[in-house]
Formats: sequence, structure tokens, C-alpha cells
Amino acid sequence: MNKSYFTRLLFGCILGCTMLTFGQSKKLVRHGKKLTDPQKQIELFTEAIQLDKNNLDAYFHRGIARANKEDHWGAMLDFTTVIFSKPDADSFFNRGNSKFAIEDFKGARNDYGMAIKLDRNFFQAYYNLGITQLHLGEYKGALNSFNFLMRNYPNDPEIIIQMAETLMGLKHYGLALLFFNKSINLDKNTNTYYNRGMAYLDMKQYKKAMADFNMAIRLDNKNDAAHFYLGIAQLFTRNYTTAAERFKETLSYNSLDHEALVGLAIAYYHTNEYDKARVCFKKAKNILISYAPDYDFNDISLFDSTTWNLNEGFIFGAYFDKLNTL
Repeated sequence: MNKSYFTRLLFGCILGCTMLTFGQSKKLVRHGKKLTDPQKQIELFTEAIQLDKNNLDAYFHRGIARANKEDHWGAMLDFTTVIFSKPDADSFFNRGNSKFAIEDFKGARNDYGMAIKLDRNFFQAYYNLGITQLHLGEYKGALNSFNFLMRNYPNDPEIIIQMAETLMGLKHYGLALLFFNKSINLDKNTNTYYNRGMAYLDMKQYKKAMADFNMAIRLDNKNDAAHFYLGIAQLFTRNYTTAAERFKETLSYNSLDHEALVGLAIAYYHTNEYDKARVCFKKAKNILISYAPDYDFNDISLFDSTTWNLNEGFIFGAYFDKLNTL
């Protein structure tokens, strides 16, 4: 045997081992995709990557599994690895989902845009882009996104609701109500009534809002958001006793709902049940301070990110002073 023969034999062995390793890596990915436990999937996909550092399928599916476990930073790293090597619409879309989950809305918007650029018919990317644009207050952009979807899915209630929300943001209230009405005509469910109720609440049409929230609750009594906002509408129409009952119903689903506790405190204040009002308000503050221990317990800034302060800041400011001195 000569030297060249041994060289060819050695090369063949190395090539064969490499092919076996790559094959095993792909096999692990196929097996991992069949599992339902994200942690076990992550372990298999990680093993596949250890066998083949260039197995982009393993990175992609590990990213999906990590996102399912709410490890969005880890998921973004995996999707980014795929994007650097071979950009594709699915990787941009899923990285956008993880960015949205950590409230990096601008980053999510850019990734959804790239997904659409790579696949002009990626309808879910258009939908998620529109939702993200709503979060950013980019209503004209959202209008374009949902307009595109409505041309393809003219009778989808969820798309119609988002179109209505966009028009609310643009202050085209009459047109928005037409879309909310259409969503109800297509599908009379708790969600469609709830969303129109929220629109009426924003427009301060409290009786119509209450009618829609009541219908949403009738269709699904566990719709805690409908219970809460029905209580808000009842507060604004000075139905304090019924508002208190509604907030108590909301708290039966989540006793740590600080928004409902504040509403209940306000209702009790108006029914002259000051001890109950003080207890509810103090409990709400205790819950908030547990999330933000650096805040002043007796300062209104503790409520900066709450619905009360964001949506009803002027009114809440007056109530804060009254409740805080009980």
C-alpha cells in the first residue's frame, strides 16, 4: 500500500464520520419536533447543535421552544443566528414575536417588516405588524396593514376589530363603530361585544358601553375585563353600589387585581363605607409596592403605569388624595 492510498482511506473515514454526525444531528431535530415538552425539545436541539454547529434548523426550532418557555432573550439569539447565516421570513417573524413579548415594539415592527419583505403573502406577519403599530400609536401604518388583510379576509371578525381599533386611534369614531358593528354581525361573542363596549366607554357613551359589557358577560361570565369595565362605566354614571358589586366580581377571579381594588375603594368612598375604602386602597398600594419597592408608598407616582392613572389621570388624582387620607 502506498502513501496516497492511506491518505484516501483516512479522508474517507473522516468524511464518513462527519456524514454520520450530520445525519445524527438531523435525526435529533426530527425527533425534537415531535415532542410537546419545550424543555426536552431544547435539550435535543442543543445536542443537535453540538453535533453540527451549522444546523440552522436546530437553532430555529430551539428558538421556538425557548419562546414557548418565555425565554425570549435566548430565543432571539437563536433566531438571530439563523438570520445571520440564511435570512428567512419565519426567523424574522418569530424573532419579532419575542421582541414584542419583551415590549421592544420598534424592534418587533422592524422584524415583521423584514418578514413581509421576504414573503409578501405572510398574512400573520401583516396582522402582528398591525398590532405592533397600534401599540406604537402608528395608526396610519396599522391602517395599511389591516387594509391589506381585509382585502384578503373581508369577513374575519378579529381583523375587523383591529381595523376598528385603528380607526378609534385616528379619532374616526363613526367609521370605527361601523366596523365594530360588523364584527358583531359576523360573530356575536363575548369578545366582539366587549370591544365595542370599550369603544363606547372611550367615547363616554356609558349606557351603551354598559349594555355591551352586560352582553359580553352574559355570553361569558368569566370575562373579568368586561366585569371590570362595566364597573368603571357604573362609577361614571354614579351607580356606586352596583359598581362595587362588579368590582367584587372581578376580584373573585383575581384577588390581587389592584385596578379592581382601586375601583372598589372609590365605590366604597361614595357609599360612605370609608373603612372598607381604606382597606381596599391600602391593599392596592401594597400590591403595587411589591412590584416597585423603590416607589414612595404614599405618592401617586406608585400608580404611574396603572389604567387609572393612564386613562383617568385627572379624576384619579382627586380620588388619590381623598383615599390616601382615610
